[in-house]
Formats: sequence, C-alpha cells, structure tokens
Amino acid sequence: MPKFSSTLVRNSAFATLALLGMAVASKLLIEIFSFSLKNGYGSYCVLIPIFSAYMIWSRRQHIFAHLCYDLIPGLLIIVFSLGFSAVALSRTSVNSDSFLTFELKFFALLLWLTGVFVLVYGRQAIKRALFPFVLLALSAPLPPSVADRVIGALQTGSTAAAYSLFSLLGTPVYRDGFLLYVPGVTIEVAKECSGINSSIALIFTLLVVAYETLHTPSRRFILVLLAIPLSFAKNALRIVTLTLLAIHVDPRFLTGSLHHKGGIVFYLIGLAAVYPIWKLLQRSEVRQVSEPSPALRPTANQLGAGIESPESMAISNR
Repeated sequence: MPKFSSTLVRNSAFATLALLGMAVASKLLIEIFSFSLKNGYGSYCVLIPIFSAYMIWSRRQHIFAHLCYDLIPGLLIIVFSLGFSAVALSRTSVNSDSFLTFELKFFALLLWLTGVFVLVYGRQAIKRALFPFVLLALSAPLPPSVADRVIGALQTGSTAAAYSLFSLLGTPVYRDGFLLYVPGVTIEVAKECSGINSSIALIFTLLVVAYETLHTPSRRFILVLLAIPLSFAKNALRIVTLTLLAIHVDPRFLTGSLHHKGGIVFYLIGLAAVYPIWKLLQRSEVRQVSEPSPALRPTANQLGAGIESPESMAISNR
C-alpha cells in the first residue's frame, strides 16, 4: 500500500506540473495542432507525442525501475525553461514573433516537461527515457524553407527512381526536370505527389520498430536510414503503377481514389519491403549475443593446459 501511494503521489505531481506547463503554453499547442490540420505534411506534429508516450509506456517497467526525487537538476532545467520563455516573450513584445520565437517557446515547453520528469522520477529515469524525449523535440513544425527542401529532395529522388523503373520495364520515357513523358501521358511529380506524408509515417514507424525490437544503436540507425531509399522507391512504384494503369486500363486512374488516397497502400508495400532486412538485423543481434567474445574464448594453450598427457600422468603416478 505505501508503494502504491508513493507511485500515485509521483504520478499526480508529474501530471499536475506537466498540465500546468501545457496550460501556460496552450496558445502554442493550439498553433501546432492547427498547423498539423492545415498542412498535409504537418500531421507528424500530432503523431510524434503519441509515439513518445507509447514508447515510455511500453518500457515503463525499465524506465521507472529506480525512482528518486532529483530536486537540484530538475529545478535547474525548469529554471532554464523559464529563461527561454522570457526570451521568447521579449521577442514577441517587440513584434518579432518569427519562426525563431515559435521555436524558443516550444523548446521552453520541452525543457519544462523534462525538468518536471527529472524532478519527480530522477536522473536514472530520464536516461532510460531519453530517446522518447529526444523524439518529442521533433514534433515542432519544420521551418518552411526546410520543408520545401525536403519536398524538393523527395520530388527529385522520386522522379529519378520512376524514370529508372520505367526504363527497367521497357517503357519508353523521357525526363525533363520533374516531368516524365511516356507515350500518351505526361506525368508531373508535383509537390503534392512527393509522398512526404507517407515518407514521414514510414520514418516514424521504423523509429518505433527499431527502438522496440533492436538493441544496438548501429542496427537501429541502419533500419531507420532505410526509410530514405524506400521513400523514393515507393513513390516511384506509385507513379509507375498509376501511369501504366492509365495507359493500359483506364485514364481515370490518374485522377481516381488510388491517386489521391493510395498513399497508405504504398506505405504498407514499403513496410513489407523492409521486413526481411529487419529480420536479418534481428538475427545478427541474436548471433552476436550467443557467440562468446574473443576474450572469453579458451585458446588452444588454455585447452591443452587442462588436459594431462599420458606421459605426464605416468610421471605423476611414480
């Protein structure tokens, strides 16, 4: 009963202080939520906190195994968050409410939540929950200039991959920038066709899978890094599939539901493509754990030292 009471007090304290910080930053959170609804590629802003909360919940036995109140480091982080809030407010007061001001407000809120977490649960808990907290920092909207560059990179990579796939299938194709000329059809890989939504969903899905199922940073990095070529490949497959269906079956495929709402289909195809690589990474971890390290392997001399030769046995018996 005392343990349950202590846990309840900690959770209540964290929830109260966290909600207090979010209430103060309610205008900022409403702006982020509104942005995620208005901009198609901004849906990740709402999804990342859900991913982070799930990661902490799924590892709660490990994260909250050893708890303590860390007053000094927790209060220091909270003070830093208040400092960032003051800087953001000063920029707002002089009509300098730029994207930098927005980022300062968001960073102040993250510092507040981190400080409260350290204060209530301790440094060991934040070390074990570091990845979900770092991931939470990515839920801020991308600056417009950065978003345009990401979309442009997806357009370029998807166009090149689609051109290669058309050529591989023996379909005559000519490329001019983001335009692909196929007999009877001209395809433009526009910003809306960059596949940024499904690409972001693929990245965060692989992040969660890597965090939950792999244990070495290098293998986690490899799995998440696969999202980049897979994004180009699935977009190219979508472009080529719709184009060939429009040429050989019905031109309305280029304007139908598969074109506008088929992102989920090719997202699932991308996940299916990464499955065998994920299994290989898992098996390589199992082999690495099961094999003894070279330092622990007995050498030939060590093996021989434990076995007496017939001659030595005869001498010892005399």
